[in-house]
Amino acid sequence: MALSNSKTRLAADLALVGVGLFWGSSFAVIKDALNETTPANLLFMRFFLAWLVLLPLAWVKRGQFGTPMLKSGLICGSFLFLAFMTQAQGLAFTTASKSGFITGLNVVLVPLLTVLVLRKSPSPAAMLGAVVAFCGLFFLSNSGGEMGSFNVGDALTLACAFFCAGHIISLGRFAPGRDSFCLAFMQFSVVALGGLIWAMATGELNFNLSGPALWATIYLGLTCTILGFWGQTWAQAYTSPTRTAIIFTLEPGFGALFSYLWLGEELGLTGVLGGLLIITGIILAEVKPKAWSVAKTKA
Repeated sequence: MALSNSKTRLAADLALVGVGLFWGSSFAVIKDALNETTPANLLFMRFFLAWLVLLPLAWVKRGQFGTPMLKSGLICGSFLFLAFMTQAQGLAFTTASKSGFITGLNVVLVPLLTVLVLRKSPSPAAMLGAVVAFCGLFFLSNSGGEMGSFNVGDALTLACAFFCAGHIISLGRFAPGRDSFCLAFMQFSVVALGGLIWAMATGELNFNLSGPALWATIYLGLTCTILGFWGQTWAQAYTSPTRTAIIFTLEPGFGALFSYLWLGEELGLTGVLGGLLIITGIILAEVKPKAWSVAKTKA
């Protein structure tokens, strides 16, 4: 029996929580890997591995790769590649805390772009949830007290925030009605190609990985890339871009939690407060529009 709309939406939101968990766990993995390889090479290798693993299934589904699928995959994949590239370039000039906070601006950019691009107005609950989650992200990112002044790295990271928002918005536009596997595979193809060009242009292409870089590529390729972005693509067919952006504020929260549990890094009271605000924002976004209408009527 098919799931009801509400149950399907809940399943999609829970899938996005799982995606945030995978991505949050990747921070420490990437940090270790970058001691032996470069951002460009790591980006290419993880997406090339994902592409290679899924290639046999893509061949089986080759009949579904028509012009609409190719076009939507190119758009979504381009936003995704540009987000990765600008974030990596920005991190060379700014701190990880500032990068996490500025990238998280997409949680407020997505509702605005939803109105401008998709011509849809997010619910009051989603808007309030986005603001609360953004405040939580500020506290979480500023728990180390490293915000400082605005620089070129911050500008690149701000561009990353727009590209992240563009990726979420474009998936919100194209995911419904399209095969999630094929759309995810197209994104992997675009990012892998972009990563290859980037790595070759900088002279950083290296297939001879070993140690942490090799294991990081395998983990990132199979879990954070295949399960993560395929999961996001499937989920966004059933939930809104705004809710997606709000749920994804869990990513740095999971990252901080893993760092606390596994690496012994301090989170602090400010970080805990930020995490609680993010959870509050997600709960607010889960409130059904009908509940808001009832509340207004009683008022």
